[in-house]
Amino acid sequence: MSLLAGVLATLVLCLAPGLASAQAGETVGDDTCLGCHGGPANEAYQRTVHAKALARESAVNARVGHGCEACHGPGAVHARSGGRDADPAWLAFDGTEPAEITRQNESCLGCHQGGSQRLWHGSPHESRDGSCLSCHTVMRRVSERALLSRSTESAVCRQCHPLAAAQAMRTSHMPMRQAVTSASGESFMSCASCHEPHGTIADSLIRAHTVNDSCYGCHADKRGPLLWEHAPVSESCLNCHVPHGSLQPNMLRMAGPRLCQSCHVATLHPSEARLGESRFVLGANCMHCHSQVHGSNHPSGMFFTR
Repeated sequence: MSLLAGVLATLVLCLAPGLASAQAGETVGDDTCLGCHGGPANEAYQRTVHAKALARESAVNARVGHGCEACHGPGAVHARSGGRDADPAWLAFDGTEPAEITRQNESCLGCHQGGSQRLWHGSPHESRDGSCLSCHTVMRRVSERALLSRSTESAVCRQCHPLAAAQAMRTSHMPMRQAVTSASGESFMSCASCHEPHGTIADSLIRAHTVNDSCYGCHADKRGPLLWEHAPVSESCLNCHVPHGSLQPNMLRMAGPRLCQSCHVATLHPSEARLGESRFVLGANCMHCHSQVHGSNHPSGMFFTR
């Protein structure tokens, strides 16, 4: 046997165990992963909830106990090839194709399958190929809670919903702007106060069954029952209000007289342009007299005047 043939035979015998172990579906453990993915990135990861939940000593089931591979899949082929090859079940979480996004989401749903995540399939975000990583980050702590990809819930939503974000900057708006100081009285609400991003049974990902039920969560005095009900109010609060913000007081869609006259045309008070000194305009709007516009329980409150 020549010298070269002997060397090659020796190499095959030495590498055979390693080659045999790098089979599809085989795991290698976190220590192997940290051989390449250590340093600052790992230090940041160790301060996250996932680092604690996926640790072998605190695992709640066999899958979670695999650490990095609980999410990324079997890493033997990836590790032995120096990152050049990967197991068919391997997930790098960097794919942008719909099929890859579905695989990534299914990996997350393997653990996060209770609560609101039960309605993820078929939800607006899922139907638009939304990825869990569009809103959440796993490898470092960015937010105080929920592993968000931005510091606040509202900042996450603004990435895709610029119109609602712009409306929230109007003079009359939901108290959800980021507070500069504790005295500003803002930021005690967020988009998630009314919406459930993972999916609901209502329109626009509203947490409640209807828009009105959502509003009644804070504005319980408008719920009733009322002796005299105002039809557009009981139908939907959005008939008169802009939900995210408005240039009119109380987040109204338009100024008082014009808002009322969009329904009350030539009924008792003729619907026409009026001068500033008109008794129908004086006092800002119709609610100067019809103060109980949401409904009245007064026996004589048929016209919402008391």
